[in-house]
Amino acid sequence: MDNKFKFNPYEALKSILEITSYHTGDEFIAKTAIEIKKLFQADLVYITKAIDYSPTTKVEVIYSTNTKIPKIIDLNGVPGKFVFDNKIIKIKEHVQYNFLDVINEKYESFYGIPITDGKNNCIGHIAIYSKKVRDLPEELNDIALIYSRKIERETRRIALEKENLLIRKQLEELTITDTLTTLYNRRYFVKICSDIFAQVKRASTQATLAYIDIDNFKSINDKFGHDGGDFVLKYFADILKEESRKGIDYIFRLGGEEFCIISLNTPLNYAYEYMERIMNLTSRKFLTTKFGKITLSIGLVEFNKDFNSYDEILNLADKKMYKAKKEGKNSIVK
Repeated sequence: MDNKFKFNPYEALKSILEITSYHTGDEFIAKTAIEIKKLFQADLVYITKAIDYSPTTKVEVIYSTNTKIPKIIDLNGVPGKFVFDNKIIKIKEHVQYNFLDVINEKYESFYGIPITDGKNNCIGHIAIYSKKVRDLPEELNDIALIYSRKIERETRRIALEKENLLIRKQLEELTITDTLTTLYNRRYFVKICSDIFAQVKRASTQATLAYIDIDNFKSINDKFGHDGGDFVLKYFADILKEESRKGIDYIFRLGGEEFCIISLNTPLNYAYEYMERIMNLTSRKFLTTKFGKITLSIGLVEFNKDFNSYDEILNLADKKMYKAKKEGKNSIVK
């Protein structure tokens, strides 16, 4: 039986060029593994990145041509372990492994190529398994290392893109978040309020707006200073967050001691019960602090398509909140 590998350098270079020209990101990694499997006439190919270093004992599989391969591989008892000495490893037959039993297949030979960074540190590897006993020609090493370098560059680019995406997300969150309470800020309130009002106009949703003011907040600042005032604002914000219903309530700090909650698909009577629960919980929780009893004045308005703009809804909720204050505070006006 002839197990001699027939290598076509032209096909190899054509494959590399095509992958580089047409694919990027995770698709590039997947296509590369599939092309390597075809080019190297293999039965299994997976590409990894190191989880730990000096020495590397575990790797994460970032793509495998067999979906049953574990996501995390312990290198103990795996030929890939020796690749992390930054060497190309070839095992002609009787390859040993400690994890492939899960796919109920037997492999004879192994070819491992290190993936190195700019400082020549091994940060991952390409693992190529065959069910045949075979010797791979030395000419394959150069092709394999070209693939390796291209994988390293693309994984670095993917990581950079993910990092940039995270930074953009964090910056976006900063623009819509109140820095003291981590609730949404007035800027984001305007957007959400406008969007929901448009949906109400199309009769595609129902919503209520609660305008909340912490009673006697000036006296809290006068007695406990601004640090005390900030504590009250943050503690109250935490209560609102704990009581919020995912996908239903949007919570905002408009400024000072004023907060708003927009509740989706919540009729006015249910919103009233929700506000009563928040008032009672706030009063009860603050009694355990040095600030004593904290009460709220709340104006409650239902979004209605008869309004001309969301500003009218906000102004009406604000007026109702002030009415609650004039009527003795610690109350809800709807």
